[in-house]
Amino acid sequence: MKRYATGLLIVLLWGVSSVTSTADAAKKKTLSQQTYKVLMAAQESLGAGDAPKAISSLKKLLAELESKPYEQAIVLQGLSHAHISQEDYTSAIPPLKRGIGLGALPNEPQQRARYNLIRLYMATEGFAEAINQLKLWFTRVEKPPAEAYVMLATAHLQLAHYQAAIEPLRKAIRISETPKESWYQSLLGAYNELKQYDHCTALLHTMLQRFPDRPNYWRQLVGIQLTQEKYRDALATMELAHLRGHVDTEQELLNLAQLYLHLNAPYKAAALIEDEIRQGHIDKTEKNWEHAANALLLARETNKAVTALEKAKAVLRNPQLGLRLARLYMESRHWDKAGRTLNSIINAGKLDAADTGQAWILLGIVRHEAKSMQEARAAFIQAGKYRKTASSAKQWLAFLDQT
Repeated sequence: MKRYATGLLIVLLWGVSSVTSTADAAKKKTLSQQTYKVLMAAQESLGAGDAPKAISSLKKLLAELESKPYEQAIVLQGLSHAHISQEDYTSAIPPLKRGIGLGALPNEPQQRARYNLIRLYMATEGFAEAINQLKLWFTRVEKPPAEAYVMLATAHLQLAHYQAAIEPLRKAIRISETPKESWYQSLLGAYNELKQYDHCTALLHTMLQRFPDRPNYWRQLVGIQLTQEKYRDALATMELAHLRGHVDTEQELLNLAQLYLHLNAPYKAAALIEDEIRQGHIDKTEKNWEHAANALLLARETNKAVTALEKAKAVLRNPQLGLRLARLYMESRHWDKAGRTLNSIINAGKLDAADTGQAWILLGIVRHEAKSMQEARAAFIQAGKYRKTASSAKQWLAFLDQT
């Protein structure tokens, strides 16, 4: 797991102002002069980068303080700090935990020490223990900061306790004047893991109000709405995101067009594709022109569909598209164009046997409509050479014989 904390710093009670004689120290919570001197010397060693010297002197002092729990607690904090200065967080935990366990510190420094212990557990991936300590810490502190609730939630998330992470994150966002974006992201992740999609949707709307220029949030909202089959909501979200410039990749634009088609708005789909092709946001590929043509056909814009297919055919000379284009020419009774297209794709020799036979059938029909009976007969004879069109070709030839 990724470490939770870096640059961990514990604020200690070394800067105490009350230093008394040993006799006085026994009566109230103050440091003896000897303890104070050793602490200051250890602090100087740490400042000079000599942590081992500080650790050694503090351990020696600790052995002399068995009957002085308050001073032990202070020295144990110092020992923990010395380990931290070496980034040895694991070794920093036992002395700090022991010092807290003495119960000798006043409540405020005691809870400050506990909070530092919690941060050490987080830094060493002791998330379960961090949770236990945080729960105790919350009962001893009047106004916990939002960051503490986030720490609790983070520990739960690291342990995949998604439900348990939700309320601390909501609390942190609620009490903070400036909640961090990462808090919202963590809460969204917890909702998503639990498949609580209604909560995801509501939260994403909030996130988009606070962070409207984050394209990924728009995409996530659309994805969740599609998962819930709320297609009209997804379309509205995508349209708004498109207006804001956040639907800008070819695939996203094609997805928007597909959503228009799904919701029976084929003309919008076609217009979108054609417009984005003109602007260079969608490539002028055979497939994309075919998408536009399909949408136009559904919108009953046959002439525009023909234009789109002509462009598609011009890109890669796809024989399947050529065959489809020929049929559209025939529907609009453009026999010359249909004939030229069919001749072209037949001569290219790229169709499979079934489609080649069908192309000859279509060419025969075109020639018949153009009153070129000999050419029509020749086309039907060719169609009769292919298994799937042999029967149809025979019928056409019989019809020609009767006329």
